[in-house]
Amino acid sequence: MDQEIWKLILSHVSGEDNKENEKRLKQWLDQDPVHQQQFEQACKLWNDTAEIPKQGGWEESFAQIKSVVIKLDSVKATDEKRLKVVFKRWIAVAAILGGMILLSIFFQNRKPVPQGDAAGWMIEASTAGQILKVLLPDSTEVWLNSGSSIRFPKNLQTAAIRNVQLRGEGFFKVKRDVKHPFIVKSLNLQTRVLGTSFNIKAWAKYQPEVTVMTGKVAVSRDSAGTQSAAIHLLPNQKAIYSRISGKLHQENVEEAADANAWISGKLMFNQTPVQEVFEAIERRYQVRIQSEHDFKDCKLTASFKNIALAEVLQTLKITLDINYTINKQTIYIKGGKCN
Repeated sequence: MDQEIWKLILSHVSGEDNKENEKRLKQWLDQDPVHQQQFEQACKLWNDTAEIPKQGGWEESFAQIKSVVIKLDSVKATDEKRLKVVFKRWIAVAAILGGMILLSIFFQNRKPVPQGDAAGWMIEASTAGQILKVLLPDSTEVWLNSGSSIRFPKNLQTAAIRNVQLRGEGFFKVKRDVKHPFIVKSLNLQTRVLGTSFNIKAWAKYQPEVTVMTGKVAVSRDSAGTQSAAIHLLPNQKAIYSRISGKLHQENVEEAADANAWISGKLMFNQTPVQEVFEAIERRYQVRIQSEHDFKDCKLTASFKNIALAEVLQTLKITLDINYTINKQTIYIKGGKCN
């Protein structure tokens, strides 16, 4: 993995709002399931670390690797046999760790943050196929859907405003504290609460949604630091942000609990774009789906509860009139139409 990919990953985990970087990272993740695994390892390495070094930190990291190569080149010929053995072991380790060695050295060069520094943030991330429950310092409970992450300050419990950042999807049970509002930033949305439960879906390619189970929340559009007027949601209501119009709108829902059914292993789709369905299946079953049909404007209504991937694919075959083949962790879909 090259230096540019590491920069994209670090831009993501450090919370930078850079749409171009996010787009390039998403393209890289879609290329190979192994990339997703490397990304998840990077998120874990980032956790409990401090601030990103300045540009010179990259040069220092690669300089260390270069110095190792120079030392190997300087080994005397009499040590050639021993070097071959060491080199073979190094290759074996490198095959397992890959580019993570570079990132580990990079993190070692990061400077510690003084107590109370604004950069003292933590990250929790769920791996592919995993639902992760996180207890925040203020006793707020968060469930992260597969492939999601939450970023929060270490001093969240004592912060005047409890700010957190979500990427992906999460269900929140916020610890009530009238004096310290709880704010979630996710893509272009800001959700402000005192104490309530709600689900936020904020996948990079699709329209963000906030669905309320209990209590009351205020949702506003947050773009380049400019906020729109807030929409106030009550139980069984949700806010949806349209990427096309750039506006928020409110809808009533019959059963808000359906929004976080994923916590119990359910996949529930209600007029959901087929490409979004495919991505949900990829996250849930740790596979990659390649389709010759883009299924543009196609939507699907279906629910799956803790069933095998084969059953899910069989349902899609009938519903979308597709054929599919599986090669290792990749599913190839041919044909298909909207019903």
